[in-house]
Amino acid sequence: MDIKPLFSYRQGTSILHKMPALLKIPLLFILNALVFFLPAAYCVSYALVCTVCARYAGFSFKQQLYDLKPVAGYALLLLCAHALSEALGTSSDIGALGAFVLKLICAVQTTSLFFNTTTSLELKQALEKILPKTAAISFTLFLVFIPLLFSVWAQAQRAWKARAGKNGIKKLFVLLPVFISLSFYKAQNLFYSLQNRS
Repeated sequence: MDIKPLFSYRQGTSILHKMPALLKIPLLFILNALVFFLPAAYCVSYALVCTVCARYAGFSFKQQLYDLKPVAGYALLLLCAHALSEALGTSSDIGALGAFVLKLICAVQTTSLFFNTTTSLELKQALEKILPKTAAISFTLFLVFIPLLFSVWAQAQRAWKARAGKNGIKKLFVLLPVFISLSFYKAQNLFYSLQNRS
């Protein structure tokens, strides 16, 4: 199965795909803000609802887990910090850490559903209804730059692996300048594309 870059648009005909972007934008911010105030028990239910919604929209469980990869890395970092804190004799609440990671999973699931079912053009057209043209383009660029960065990094990594490159510090030093350069280039092209479609 072909796994697309994180938070990239995936075609579909579900209700989530057809839902107006003007409704999805405020929902994205409201739900992601509210999830951090929910008790951990409710977050489990929320995560399950997001999983079912994503499956209904046509996204396999493998794709959903792939979108949660950044959370796994962050959770590992927090776990290492907790272990270090315990080793130094400083009190650290593992329960609070687990609850925070669970809330982060919920937020990433909501964000993933938003970006996977909404195109940049839909975002721009929705924002132009409530914002001036220049502001709408700027805010659209802000929103779509997240999946764009993941896409650029995925392309750079594929090129690195195709040349038999290995994971390590050398990979970071080689790919980082390429990543930055390509990101600026893609952002500029996206900006011109959005302007031309106005």
